[in-house]
Amino acid sequence: MATAARFLSSSRLARPSIAANVARQSRGYASAAGAGGPNYGLIFSLAGVTGLGAYAYLQYNPAAKAEISAKAHELEAKAEQKIKGVQSEVDAADQGTGSYAALIKDSWTPFTLTKVAPYNHNSAIYTFSFGEDGKDKVSGAEVASALLVRSPQGEGEIKDDKGKPVIRPYTPVSSNEQKGSIDLLIKEYKDGKLTPFISSLQPGQQLLFKGPILKFKYEPNTFDRGLAVAGGSGITPMYQLITHSLNIPDDKTKWTLVFSNVTEKDILLRKEWDELAKQHPDRLEVKYVLDKGPWGWKGETGFVTPAMISKLFPRSSDSNEKVRAFVCGPPPQVKSLAGPKDGPRQGELQGAFKELGYTADEVFKF
Repeated sequence: MATAARFLSSSRLARPSIAANVARQSRGYASAAGAGGPNYGLIFSLAGVTGLGAYAYLQYNPAAKAEISAKAHELEAKAEQKIKGVQSEVDAADQGTGSYAALIKDSWTPFTLTKVAPYNHNSAIYTFSFGEDGKDKVSGAEVASALLVRSPQGEGEIKDDKGKPVIRPYTPVSSNEQKGSIDLLIKEYKDGKLTPFISSLQPGQQLLFKGPILKFKYEPNTFDRGLAVAGGSGITPMYQLITHSLNIPDDKTKWTLVFSNVTEKDILLRKEWDELAKQHPDRLEVKYVLDKGPWGWKGETGFVTPAMISKLFPRSSDSNEKVRAFVCGPPPQVKSLAGPKDGPRQGELQGAFKELGYTADEVFKF
């Protein structure tokens, strides 16, 4: 009886201070994670606990106190993650053109497929909408950036042999200033993990996106001439980089694109490249290379070698001009031209460019 009396007395004494604490902590929690120990008042308010005397009860039940403490930390961790996601969106928006960014660097965001435009025998341009709430948003990516793509979670999710979700990087071919949607040029690989799934999508279905991942921060006029050597679907970062440069009125950088493919029908964005070369004859040269050209082919044939690079992009040893070379393509090609990448790092410069006397800070591997 004495114990019960002490319990009820403690409850009555605790009631006013707890009520005030709940209101105060609930207001603070909306803007920042609380400092110090577990937030018991917040936990009670969120859980709908009506017995305010529970606080006093916790003093006599260490097990219950420990359980509430664990729940408190769990809720605080979730809140911090949410705040982090919102902050990432704000940061991405600051990189855009004044509109909020649709991509969130630390969170997967679903975008809806609205259009599929076949490009050639094994590639298509896929347009993904940011949704009604995102019609005035831009992607939030800088040049040159990629984004990550995966299939929706749940039934039908594409996973690898270890049961982990398949995630692939893609470089948009749409302008960073495009509002409401993003365009991806995707080549289907029949033995690939993700591209067969993407090619089966119909308008109205979704993919999950995360990013952007800044690969190379382009600054106009930091070098005099740029050489872009691409193979196959490795053309997309070159398209993003060069079109961005050409659209900057005060940028004087001149570009040479060396684009290698197996056959003529494999050349992606050919119409776009040819049009850009016509519009900017003083700033862009486009050179196509085929493994084996058809009858009447006037371009280069074979592999891209040091001799071919010297022919298409001559460089004088006594010149003071600054040059920068960019490489993107199948791993064997990148290895032969500049050496393999070391995971996300650039790795040691090797191959054709080293043989030609280029330095590591003159070559970038996408």
